[in-house]
Amino acid sequence: MKAKTKNIFLVSTLSLLFTFFAIYSYLPLFLSKYSEHKNFKELNLKKDVIYYNDNKDYFEYIEGGEGKTNLLLVHGFQSSKNYWVPFIKHLKKDYNIIALDLPGHGNSSRNKKQKFDLESLTTSLNIFVEKKGLKKFHILGTSMGGGITTLYAHHYPDKVKTLSLLNPLGIDQEDKSDLQLLLEKGQNIFFPKNLKEFDQMTIYLTGKKINFNSYFRKYALSKMMSKYTFFKKVFNELLSSTRLDNVLPNIKTKSLILIGKKDRIIHPSSFEYFVKLIPDIKAKRIDNGTHLFVGDEFKIAIEELKSFLDENSDIED
Repeated sequence: MKAKTKNIFLVSTLSLLFTFFAIYSYLPLFLSKYSEHKNFKELNLKKDVIYYNDNKDYFEYIEGGEGKTNLLLVHGFQSSKNYWVPFIKHLKKDYNIIALDLPGHGNSSRNKKQKFDLESLTTSLNIFVEKKGLKKFHILGTSMGGGITTLYAHHYPDKVKTLSLLNPLGIDQEDKSDLQLLLEKGQNIFFPKNLKEFDQMTIYLTGKKINFNSYFRKYALSKMMSKYTFFKKVFNELLSSTRLDNVLPNIKTKSLILIGKKDRIIHPSSFEYFVKLIPDIKAKRIDNGTHLFVGDEFKIAIEELKSFLDENSDIED
């Protein structure tokens, strides 16, 4: 009887341990999904997919807002539509906002034949626009997404009401950023291998360490590392992109560019190129802005965006 009781106790203990470790292992994923669901619900954002390429591939996107005018948001490298949630909170009252996952990013499909230079991604973006039935809209892009949206405004000027850029990629400039100097030494902060390198990446992007404990940072790192083979391919193809220098003078769309003076990914001197080359551009350098705007710098960026979009709200569809 005692042996039987002991066995029952042992089985129960093991069961509790397995349950604990299962919960512990999946807790970050659960919290991530819960946070996404909560944000989308609070902002009344609908999540949907658009199929293309004979239904073999798809874009996942979110859409919502109280305005009638469309605002299309295009994220950066290794990012997703979720990046835009803080922006959507401030812009949803005046616009119908659409944010997609670019090919291979977020929850969109990953086709082996997809190319990831800026021109190819611009073509993919137009597939989304055509399938979605968008006619004329404001467009906002950050980093890699800024390079894509710049090319989009160049190739499809009749579709774009305004072009807004946050630290955009794509200029061939003399000054080298901290990232470029690291790349010359064979180091790439976008592919950290441990928590120290992960923290270095977040400092390069935002000027500070991410405010998570080591458990959640390890989870984020493991998720990143599982996709390195794919994203190294994307990164290398991005580097092969044709520069935008010859494109910028041909952009007639009313444009806004916001550059962080402390951007370590793309050298802040890119500001001068965009201001000099785009005919109709409003430009601002944000003093303590990094590659991704956070804190007070995010507030400044939002106010600049809202002001620019308001100034150009009368552009006809």
